[in-house]
Amino acid sequence: MQTEKHEEQVSQTNKEGQANQMVQNSNIINMPIKKPVEINGTKVNELVIDFTNLTGKDILDIDTELRMDGRPGGFDSIYNQDAMVKLAARGIGCIPPELEKLHGADFFELLLQVRTFFIQW
Repeated sequence: MQTEKHEEQVSQTNKEGQANQMVQNSNIINMPIKKPVEINGTKVNELVIDFTNLTGKDILDIDTELRMDGRPGGFDSIYNQDAMVKLAARGIGCIPPELEKLHGADFFELLLQVRTFFIQW
């Protein structure tokens, strides 16, 4: 499993007026999927999971949602699959049921990518 990081275009000008140096954003995961799926009304073959603006409040909100959904432990572990799906959905900008439509192998890879992101943080 390899996490691909999203690259942003950053323009910097040198003495000769030449520009455009590539810089990686380590808060964004680009994850190709093998079986395209529709998310937010658009068919996609890659998921872009952007955790740039994720806050502690987001994590606490996920904990509350899980408790309200009948999981008394809430966000009790980085190995909690439901918590990983909710984190991924926040990073993608969709609702969790849209991610549950992914092919099983793509879904499993999504969970691994999100978990690895937070373990390596």
